[in-house]
Amino acid sequence: MEIGKMYDVMLDEAKLCLDLDELKVESSSAPPVKEEDSGYDDYYYDSADDEMDPVEEAKYLQQVRDSDGFDVDFCYHPFGGIMPCGCNDSDTPLAKLGLHCYNIDKGTNLQFRAVKKVNAEAVSFVNYYITLEAVDPDNNHSLVAFQTCVWDSATENKERLRLITKQCRIKPPQVPAAGRNREARGSLWRWDPNAVDKFYTGVMPSWLQDDALTGPNKLQFHEVKDSELQDNEWLNLYAEIALSSERPDMETYLPLEVKKVVVRTKEDVEPSMKLKSSNAIFYTIFKTHRGHECKAIIRQTRDGIQGHMCLEVTCMLGK
Repeated sequence: MEIGKMYDVMLDEAKLCLDLDELKVESSSAPPVKEEDSGYDDYYYDSADDEMDPVEEAKYLQQVRDSDGFDVDFCYHPFGGIMPCGCNDSDTPLAKLGLHCYNIDKGTNLQFRAVKKVNAEAVSFVNYYITLEAVDPDNNHSLVAFQTCVWDSATENKERLRLITKQCRIKPPQVPAAGRNREARGSLWRWDPNAVDKFYTGVMPSWLQDDALTGPNKLQFHEVKDSELQDNEWLNLYAEIALSSERPDMETYLPLEVKKVVVRTKEDVEPSMKLKSSNAIFYTIFKTHRGHECKAIIRQTRDGIQGHMCLEVTCMLGK
């Protein structure tokens, strides 16, 4: 083979070896692809061309079944699969999102402390199986081992980032998979887009019209008061997630200061209750510690299953 051709082949092969961190950054801007979720059956692989060692494969599959993918050892996967990928700063917003979803569902106040372990699985971009440590201030600030699976999903509505929590739970005692219902597990983990209110689907909305708070639909909107901003720290988390959709080096822009939030829902509730709506659109203006003022549109939806929340995000960076 000529040296030039050999170089081209090596270059092509190198381009295929994208690591998981690159995938995290690029997933928000990649073109839409068909969504495919994973269940237990998807972990199986049937090919005579390139197979795992049978002993390693059996051990891996057992670990996946027993821990739901949160506790698996590293092994060679010719077919892809769940594998440890280490921890970095970009995992923190995902971990906090899972904890936030759990607190809403359970009425708890668990507070994030640290990410302890992250496993990743390539499924229409990436499922992140995150084990984290939280603190329960309502129980003598005891430590809580917590697990969340967050899907960094393919975008489809002209958003820059689409995150879906598929599981949010206090880490359970390990129960052998033989004693659990595989079908129930699959249905509880799969996001159901058809269950989302149609008012909150389709192409992402544009920024607020000038007359949004005084026009014919004014009852759908609520401008969040300063006291509400202080009482709902998760609004800062939403701003961080929005910034991360445009800035992979988001950590260098923290902390953020949320300056203004307008929330829109179609629900006939008191204005202050709109923040607690299952489905809502947040128009947020925030400032980075570097002095940049940014705008973000964050659409939060639920499909009716506990532990499930979807955030679709667009962000406009200021100067």
